[in-house]
Amino acid sequence: MHELSLATGLVSTLEGLVREHGASRVIKARVGLGRRSGIVEESFRFGFDALKLESPSLRDALLETIVLDGDDLILMQVEME
Repeated sequence: MHELSLATGLVSTLEGLVREHGASRVIKARVGLGRRSGIVEESFRFGFDALKLESPSLRDALLETIVLDGDDLILMQVEME
């Protein structure tokens, strides 16, 4: 299930952004999923929701997914405070 490794990468990236910007937490992350990426959205979301509980700065973060043309996974927007 490569969705879990992708969710792990997203969590790591978001934690890095929190540190880099001196924020306390992520409120929302918007991610674009390419139609041809092979990513099962529900599995990706499940992985993210499970992994975020281990991170105080992500515990309450919302994940918004948007299906796009293409085959990429794109971090489009992060809202932090």
